[in-house]
Amino acid sequence: MRTWTRHKSATLAGACVVSLLRTLRCCGFCRLPPMAANGPPPSLLTRIARATHDVYCGFALAVTTTYLIQELIYAYLERGDMDTLARVMFLLLCHVTSIAKQIIFMARASRIAKLVQDLDDMAYNPKETTRKNLLIERAQGASRLGTAYAGTAAVTCLLWTIFPLLARLGGARVTFALWVPFDCYSWLEFLFILLYTHYVNSLVGIANTTMDTFIATILGQCKTQLTILKMDFESLAERANERARQTGEQVGVAAAALLVHCIKHHHKICDTSREVQAIFGGAVLLQFGIGGWILCMAAYKIVGLNVASLEFVSMVMFLMCILTELFLYCYYGNEVAVESAQVSDAVYRMEWVGPDGVGKEVRRALPFVICCSAGAARRPLRPAAVFIPLSLETFVTIIKSSYTFYAMLRQTQR
Repeated sequence: MRTWTRHKSATLAGACVVSLLRTLRCCGFCRLPPMAANGPPPSLLTRIARATHDVYCGFALAVTTTYLIQELIYAYLERGDMDTLARVMFLLLCHVTSIAKQIIFMARASRIAKLVQDLDDMAYNPKETTRKNLLIERAQGASRLGTAYAGTAAVTCLLWTIFPLLARLGGARVTFALWVPFDCYSWLEFLFILLYTHYVNSLVGIANTTMDTFIATILGQCKTQLTILKMDFESLAERANERARQTGEQVGVAAAALLVHCIKHHHKICDTSREVQAIFGGAVLLQFGIGGWILCMAAYKIVGLNVASLEFVSMVMFLMCILTELFLYCYYGNEVAVESAQVSDAVYRMEWVGPDGVGKEVRRALPFVICCSAGAARRPLRPAAVFIPLSLETFVTIIKSSYTFYAMLRQTQR
């Protein structure tokens, strides 16, 4: 069985996610892939470094799980007070989904590394300027998204640290939304808990947003590759004639070679999309199932806050992060489905008749290609969270269900 060890990418398609994967490994949310079995034996220093990173990943999982258990105990103890319970539930549920994704990134590190490695394939990295520009735009967009998304989470966690510190300096009693084995905080105890909560929340916030960006970027790369595939189909006759002039091949032979390349490209895109669903589908399903409740509990809490307070600002930023998290999956999944459905249209738009069209061999194959692509149009690539499609309709449904939960909760509290 082949394993994968590459951490860098020299291609435009692969570069858009490598930095995200590196961030996750720095956070301890993704293990290093196994060393290649057919490669040279690792040095002692390499083995020590890899073992140390495995210990670090175990520590990251242990600390996030411990924090979640403390939140669960606090929620159980405060189950009779809805206002107090709301202080912990929105973050508790967020930690549940984050740990689910953390476990997947750690347990399936080899498959994820293979997924990233496949983006370096030549089929995903064309040399034509227009195609390369699309890949550059995708890589730049992924970088901006990852920075903005993780930055928002980091600032939100920083505000959650500043707020109790200012309250304590003002002489107010501060109660953290997690169980601790002591009730009266000395300054030393207070600072310890404050730093502990800041570390865990920041770690989860940055890593969780990076995991979301990673999955969304892979889906976005599939969308970009489908766009390139459409361009290749539409310009196949033109490219075949150009290739024939350069190589001396017959136009039909050149067109047949390009057509085979397009078909293989399409199969590879399908494989990547399905692998993303196979790896992350369960975690995203859990995200969708809990996302509505997270929004509901956050909205319930934010209603009772002073609009001019730092806590209100932090909760608004938290809501933005959760909405972005759900929207990313649904938007990019919807984009993949739309682009996939348009592949057959690109085949129809191909210049396949006339003296400059493709050869007769390719014309004979076109009905088969059109039938296959038309079948893909009837059943296009539709990334899903197991059985829930990643689509804008799903996003709207989650928002509606969240509002319904919120309205019911407010009604019961009157």
